[in-house]
Amino acid sequence: MPELVERSLSVAGRALDLLLPRDLEELFTPRAYADERFAPYWAELWPSALALADAVAAVAPGTRTLELGCGLGVPSLRAALAGHDVTATDWTPDAVALLEGNAARNGARLAVRAWDWTTDPAPLDPPFDLVVAADVLYERAQVGTVLTALPALVAPGGQVWVADPGRPAAREFTARAARDWAVDRVPHAGPAEVAIHRLRAPA
Repeated sequence: MPELVERSLSVAGRALDLLLPRDLEELFTPRAYADERFAPYWAELWPSALALADAVAAVAPGTRTLELGCGLGVPSLRAALAGHDVTATDWTPDAVALLEGNAARNGARLAVRAWDWTTDPAPLDPPFDLVVAADVLYERAQVGTVLTALPALVAPGGQVWVADPGRPAAREFTARAARDWAVDRVPHAGPAEVAIHRLRAPA
């Protein structure tokens, strides 16, 4: 686990007390430079996560919610504090351990699981009413893997919210998603550069 520092922030009117990695650069190991799959993107507090956290706070309590590639898990924390039944997932063990600790610090009840969205989702006990993700479309390769994973995760009539700051891969994602899903956007009061793309599953 990297060295951590405390940070407080307010999301949708709720204060969060977090431990965050002190220095992102320290996490760029030779392995991370050699293979971007191991880059420590999970350790950054991205604007997309703040926008998504603001939006999920307005969703009705009791919503069964899954976060993909949660990283620091701020949307999952805010959803749990709003009364959602939350499962947060990331494939990075440090991200899972840190989110578990931050959930305890903030009195947020949620499940955190180590999971790669290219693998069998059965251990997560799908389907979910709402599947969310923040800034997961770094490259075009993620477009296909995310779209392939979603049908097994989302309940009939459920929704997917993907927050993104305008990466080229996000445009491809929404274009391809529109073949099978109804696609629009979710309003939010978070960082203005972020769009939250909403995919609606058939009932």
